Amino acid sequence: MTGLGAAEAALFKAYDLRGPAPRPLTPELAFRVGRAFAGMLDGGRRLGLARDMRRTSPALAAAFAAGAEAGGAEVVFYGLLATDALWFAVRHDRLDGGAVVTASHNPPGDNGIKLVERDAAPVFAENRLPEVRRRTAAAPGPTRALPTTPSLPVRDILPDYLDFLLHQIEGRRLPPLRAVLDAGNGMGGLAAEALFARIPGEFLPMDFEPDGDFPNRGGNPLDPANRVGLAERVRAEKADFGVLWDGDADRCAFVDGAGHFLAGDFTTALLAPAEIEAEPGAAVVYDRRSSRAVPDAIRQAGGRPAPGRVGHAYMKRKMRDEDARFGGELSGHFYFRAAGYADNALLPILRLIERLGKTGRSLGELAGDLRRRYHTLDEKSIAVADAGAALDRVREAFPGGDTDLEDGLTADFADDWRFTLRPSNTEPVLRLTVEAFRPGLVERREAEILSVLREGEAAASAAPEEAVRRAAVGD
Repeated sequence: MTGLGAAEAALFKAYDLRGPAPRPLTPELAFRVGRAFAGMLDGGRRLGLARDMRRTSPALAAAFAAGAEAGGAEVVFYGLLATDALWFAVRHDRLDGGAVVTASHNPPGDNGIKLVERDAAPVFAENRLPEVRRRTAAAPGPTRALPTTPSLPVRDILPDYLDFLLHQIEGRRLPPLRAVLDAGNGMGGLAAEALFARIPGEFLPMDFEPDGDFPNRGGNPLDPANRVGLAERVRAEKADFGVLWDGDADRCAFVDGAGHFLAGDFTTALLAPAEIEAEPGAAVVYDRRSSRAVPDAIRQAGGRPAPGRVGHAYMKRKMRDEDARFGGELSGHFYFRAAGYADNALLPILRLIERLGKTGRSLGELAGDLRRRYHTLDEKSIAVADAGAALDRVREAFPGGDTDLEDGLTADFADDWRFTLRPSNTEPVLRLTVEAFRPGLVERREAEILSVLREGEAAASAAPEEAVRRAAVGD
């Protein structure tokens, strides 16, 4: 049978395929996706494949591999692997593309497939993912029973990956710090355990056992509820800092020694100066939601700020376009030219340790400097009936700022305050961030914007007030 049902078609998101498994994301559909993607590969059609720890991942990976082979690809299987390590493998082994079966931070009942081309360039809505969808709709399904687990030999990429990571800090002095590493039963612990055994300091593992049911916390590090356990452990252990990864370990987030969360944009601001010191004048990419702390830190270090669209696929493209050395997002994705302009969730930890050693200050002290100057709140999500009309209402209600319309609406009111309001890439909502440069103003400005949005929705007989909720997002 060919074609796609409505539920199957809805699995194709902005960056990947993702949704409930084993239905509508069935092994049969994974077979067809593998077959379709194999037909798109250039060169020798060598395709890397890995999976995460979810219960449905072995069957989906086996089906994808069978489909890719039916489509003429040679599949190199890396087994259980974090997403950023698979991107490394695609580049290191000079493959023509790659896929990882994962639903990232989604709930346990979901799964997905992330795809990349040669050099780990992302396949997404504006770069060939619609073609994958069209080809999948036309691809024939399997003619025999599909395997439930991949029968391919596993290529162990971990030694090469560790060599790459260690090479990035070769000759650098790292202080012997004490840190808690929270994998949340996701993929973060696999490479981290081997890496931090070779780094000075004491690194305390937390929930390193992969478990697709996420028994101890959810997979999204931006959800405050998922950081409570780490914060408590950091304080109990008197650690210098803590770090947690999302489910597939391509994002990371930090808490300081008091357990206070460090947003991704502040982390970018702390890490950027060292990257620029290593390459004066280097471009650093950041998403438009980020605090003004980021471009300020980049300029002060002598670098070139390069704002980009929100979303890892757009950020990777911007990294390549700018030949940027480093980049970071509010979501906790961090990008490195050394990693092929891709995201990596272990290098930021090494870079942060190095920064703490160079400054002789704690993470709490460095973060405190930023918090006293740049006043921000957690990103919020607002359900609206018409995103375009809502953006227009807010723009009219707050005139006089320096506005940018490339990714929703960004308005900057000089030394007073700024905000971003943009449609989500993954949900039917608007995302709001507000920042102010004096105490007390950020809460007032956020309330004013939310009031404009609520009044507009009420006039349009749209969603009630509880449609405004604090975001726990990854886009």
